[in-house]
Formats: sequence, structure tokens, C-alpha cells
Amino acid sequence: MHGSMRAWGGTVTTSVEEPTVGRNYYRVGVRLGDGADASLLFNAAASLVAAAEPPDRHSVTLVFVDVPADNSFSGAGLHIATAAELTQPLGDSDLRSLDEDERRDVAYHQPQRLGDLMFNLLG
Repeated sequence: MHGSMRAWGGTVTTSVEEPTVGRNYYRVGVRLGDGADASLLFNAAASLVAAAEPPDRHSVTLVFVDVPADNSFSGAGLHIATAAELTQPLGDSDLRSLDEDERRDVAYHQPQRLGDLMFNLLG
């Protein structure tokens, strides 16, 4: 993480927050080279990296942004999810690979976007 941030001209601004109740992903705060703050998100079960605006404690919906271009994550075998991918409406094809418990979670929480599914319910 620190090496990637140096390559982007940025810095890591928070310690890594591990998954917890209601959050199935790791999160770390960063400041990019242009001065913008963001959170990098990592869903270990899906080997998926994404980025979002810093969390707002009054909102439960993530505002996804693009991960800065870099090969360090993909070089490590991780998929980098774009904001466009994560904000796509959730479709039936996205649910096919879920197990029964995960489908119950989807029915209960009713996520609207693919990113809401990947960065909260699965884990």
C-alpha cells in the first residue's frame, strides 16, 4: 500500500480498518497526489480492490471513485473495480454465483448496485 501511494505521489493517512459487522472489506484512508482524499477498499473473498470517497458517518452508501491507475494491485492478482462497474444496477446475472445464505442477505438488504453487493454483503 505504501509503495503504491508513493508511486502515485500520495500518502496513506489512516491505519487499515479490518472487516467488522456490517462491513465485509478492509479500508484504508489515502491522500492522492492531487490532494484528494479517498478510501481504498479490499474485499479479500473476491480479490477485489476499489476506491470510494472518504466515509460520511451519516451515510451508509459508498460513493465509488476510480482507483488511481497502477499495476501494483493487478500485478498482485487482484481485480481493480472501476466506479462505473460498481455503480451498475444489480442484475440477475450478478446473483447466479451466490450461495443460499448470500441470496438471503441480498433479499433482506436489497442492494441496488453491484458495488453495494460486493462491498457489504459478501464475505
